[in-house]
Amino acid sequence: QEERQRNKEREGEVESSSAVNEEMPVEKILEAEMAVEQKTELHADGSSGGSSPNDPVTNICQAADKQLFTLVEWAKRIPHFSELALDDQVILLRAGWNELLIASFSHRSISVKDGILLATGLHVHRNSAHSAGVGAIFDRAHNAEV
Repeated sequence: QEERQRNKEREGEVESSSAVNEEMPVEKILEAEMAVEQKTELHADGSSGGSSPNDPVTNICQAADKQLFTLVEWAKRIPHFSELALDDQVILLRAGWNELLIASFSHRSISVKDGILLATGLHVHRNSAHSAGVGAIFDRAHNAEV
């Protein structure tokens, strides 16, 4: 009898996780990611024509600004997000923007050694981050990546 009860509990777990997949299909999340990534590549190609300042802090701030804009575009494409009240959307984005940014450039930087690749296509090396005064932030983010 205990065995049957455990099997019922396991079957219920499978049912609940498959219901989540129906409400939040991985394909839709991937679709949102690809659409935003494609937009990011188009903007990076069009705006990286030598007019970028050499100041690392300015470059990092511009990349963060661009990534935050992209994050909002991505969230709008996630199933059910747009159905939330605008206040709730803002609360969610404010609560999770930093983790989402770190996840984004960490994913983008998987193949980069001792550096991160920002949304603008800018590669920030560890030494540059330290000389710009953002070394502690860089190290925390880079450690989260590993």
